[in-house]
Amino acid sequence: MIKIQWDKKFELGHERIDFEHRIFLDLIKSVSQLASDKERALRLLREVEKYAEFHFISEENLMLDTGYPDYSSHKEEHQILLATLKEKSFEYRHDQLSLEELSDFLFQWFALHTTQVDSKLTQYISR
Repeated sequence: MIKIQWDKKFELGHERIDFEHRIFLDLIKSVSQLASDKERALRLLREVEKYAEFHFISEENLMLDTGYPDYSSHKEEHQILLATLKEKSFEYRHDQLSLEELSDFLFQWFALHTTQVDSKLTQYISR
């Protein structure tokens, strides 16, 4: 299993986005630590989903407010994650996916999206 923890490479230099990302990652970490309590893990996965929805709307509003040119593709990535998260949560609920696999997916997505996609947004904003 991947060790899920905050790393300086996730800091983008935008106070609000960095703050929200820390919460997002903390929720993912909490899910990963609940292998022995499936019902609690499912509740936390629901929280991750709801928090992701909030965070994505927050980022998308920021994109619209600043005229971010890649708004559509960034928003589409958010929609894909939410759909994939629902699918993987269903698979976990029905014992088709382990919690470790689900946690690894969430962390990998978070790390790649933050360092590659969200970093473009913060660079654009700070110009």
